[in-house]
Amino acid sequence: MSAPSRRTRVGRRGGVALFHLLCGITGVWGSQVVVPQRVSAVLGKNVSLECRVEVGANLTLTQSSWERRLPSGSVTVAVYNPQFGISIPPEFKPRLRFRSPSPYDASIVLENVGFSDVGIYTCKVATFPLGNTQASTTVSVLVEPKIYVAAGSTALIDGGNETVVATCIAERARPPAEVSWESNLFGQSEVQLFDEANGTTSTQVRYLWQPTRHVQGQTLTCVVRHPALHGDFRIPYQLNVQFAPDISVVGYDGDWYVGREHVQMTCKANANPPAHHFRWIRLDGEMPEGVEIINSTLLFLRPLHRNDSGVYRCEVANDINLRSRDVRILIQDQSQAERSNSIAVAGAVMGAVLALFLITVFIIVIHSARKAPQPAFTDKVIDLPPTHKPPPPYSERAPAVPLGVHASQVAWLCQSRRAERAHAATDAPQPPTATRPGQQPSRLEWVSHQGGTERVYINHREHYV
Repeated sequence: MSAPSRRTRVGRRGGVALFHLLCGITGVWGSQVVVPQRVSAVLGKNVSLECRVEVGANLTLTQSSWERRLPSGSVTVAVYNPQFGISIPPEFKPRLRFRSPSPYDASIVLENVGFSDVGIYTCKVATFPLGNTQASTTVSVLVEPKIYVAAGSTALIDGGNETVVATCIAERARPPAEVSWESNLFGQSEVQLFDEANGTTSTQVRYLWQPTRHVQGQTLTCVVRHPALHGDFRIPYQLNVQFAPDISVVGYDGDWYVGREHVQMTCKANANPPAHHFRWIRLDGEMPEGVEIINSTLLFLRPLHRNDSGVYRCEVANDINLRSRDVRILIQDQSQAERSNSIAVAGAVMGAVLALFLITVFIIVIHSARKAPQPAFTDKVIDLPPTHKPPPPYSERAPAVPLGVHASQVAWLCQSRRAERAHAATDAPQPPTATRPGQQPSRLEWVSHQGGTERVYINHREHYV
């Protein structure tokens, strides 16, 4: 990047040096006439046609003049002679003059420019002994547009269809003006061009948008650009969206209680155009006595009663529509602060009672645990299932039935001696049983076996005898 910049500076310096060299040569050997290539004039205003004269040191300026080129030929419009003064033809004299005539400045001013002034103008300089030197410039006439903004033909209604919000117009411009809208809305623009009889053009740009109340008061900006204007020309346009009332009720705080005084409810409405109708009604009954309605405010001129509870409606209307807002009023027996204190006291009492109950239960449990006797080992054994009971001492065990003896054989042996048992049943001890009190063991549960002088009863459900 640095190398090209350095070459550019060098090239510029070389061009400037070459220009000064040429000027020095022309200053010695001739003269130079410098004019702009094009001049844009605004219709109805003044324009300056610049002509700067550079005369060499060995030359003498004898005369400078301006000519206009017409279809019929060239016409002289102004002459300046250092010796004889200024000469301007009568048809141009009212609107043409030299700005500051001198041997070095032949610029002229053309006043009240019209379309007829469009054309090519030539500045000529006569020197002695070199002769004439000239340069030409082209004059074009710009027409500055008339700019304004027109509102749409229909009012902007909230929620309505897409419509023309406003139209930005640049009338009778030459060349046609560049017109646009600046906006944060999601609308669209439509451009229309109209050619006028005098060669100008009118530009109209319509802005279409679907109105919504949320942008009420925001601004659109019409922007116009044209060569005859000094920069962008901007016109703000404020949106005016009409909408039905948006209602809110203030004053009811949810803590209205019996006996409260100086209470009121006010109905507020945001509407465009402004609301002009307010009305309070009660939906679930007649409006209570001691209540007064002043504009949009419902006043209670007395302390509140229990029967003031109910549903109240505020109605608001403007030129767009009628809207309403309902408020349900509940009159409590106590204020919110009093209710909060009562709840706090009740909670504290219940907490104390619960704590006392828990402490009492804890003391009783501890005291009972200390008085309870320790369980004996035999109790623990009795609680065990039968399969886990320990066997009796070896000395107390009855003779076991041989493994080879079948239960039916044992039963036959018992049957043969049934008579003996019947006589000795009353005197013999009762067999051990694992049944509940009052329940007799079944025949299948117990089998009698006599070994020696004692009878042994075998319970086949037990794993031992």
